[in-house]
Amino acid sequence: MPNGDKKLSISSEVLDSTDRAGANLSKKPSGKKIIREASEYVKAHIRRQPPVQRFFSFMPTMLTRVSPFHFKGRHKVTEWPLVRLDSGDANSWGSMQVVGELLIIFDETILFCLLALMTRSESDAFETSFSDLARIAGIDPTQTNNAKIWRSIQRLAGTRIDLTLFSGKGKKRKTLKELTGSILSFADKDQAGGRIRIVINPYFLEMYAESFVTNIDMNFRSRLKSDISKAFYRFYQGLYETQAEIDITRLAQAVNLSIAQEMKQLKSKVRIGLRELQEKGYLEAYKITRDNRVRVSKTADAAVKFESQILGKSNIEFLVE
Repeated sequence: MPNGDKKLSISSEVLDSTDRAGANLSKKPSGKKIIREASEYVKAHIRRQPPVQRFFSFMPTMLTRVSPFHFKGRHKVTEWPLVRLDSGDANSWGSMQVVGELLIIFDETILFCLLALMTRSESDAFETSFSDLARIAGIDPTQTNNAKIWRSIQRLAGTRIDLTLFSGKGKKRKTLKELTGSILSFADKDQAGGRIRIVINPYFLEMYAESFVTNIDMNFRSRLKSDISKAFYRFYQGLYETQAEIDITRLAQAVNLSIAQEMKQLKSKVRIGLRELQEKGYLEAYKITRDNRVRVSKTADAAVKFESQILGKSNIEFLVE
């Protein structure tokens, strides 16, 4: 009987262990729940900061943002440049980095198209085509543009966004939390049929997407020819006021225009972007003052048109449940 008791005891321990493992397994959170909990932690941390320090480094609304999307140089390169863009640690709440291949304005266009399609399909995983993306982007559906679209999707999938939260100042400063994730989780294409399957990363959706596409009207944006105009449109749509004034150097830095060039050249490029926005009816007036301040006045039609807005709050909430 002692041996029988021992066997019974061992069996009970095994059963108890199995039950505990099953209970722990049932409590394991899903990937999206992990991301949501992390996002809520970050946003709660930022809400505790003074108003001037609450914004993300490159994806808030207002004047403090810096875009991860750059202007493509005219010179040809054999290898696409790799970058590590660091927001620095000027904000007391944290810092942000973009790591990967250099992202250009065309990549921003494709990302906007993908987010619009995601909203239309009501899923963060969906199927599309080169012709559909070309139509939304306002470009010709050629083989050359198809290759550019796919290369852009690859860059978006390979771009990593790192976020670090801090507490305290000076010697008492310490790291509270670090997050990392990409913009796209996955993409594949059917070479023969031209079909593309996309999965948007829930980390990007939860943390950045809503503020990134604030008030972007794709119908209007697709009519803009200049990359500078597109960058300025994104920048000024993030401002709530119809009147705005900013130092030209700060404006250039916000959209990644080089400030190393002569002021005469910089002013010329800024005027190109602002002029098209005025011609398309977005700006009522603009002026570059003698002391290098840029003043703009938006028209009444500059308000977002909700029927062509890329994302709605309900869509984001639906996707990250």
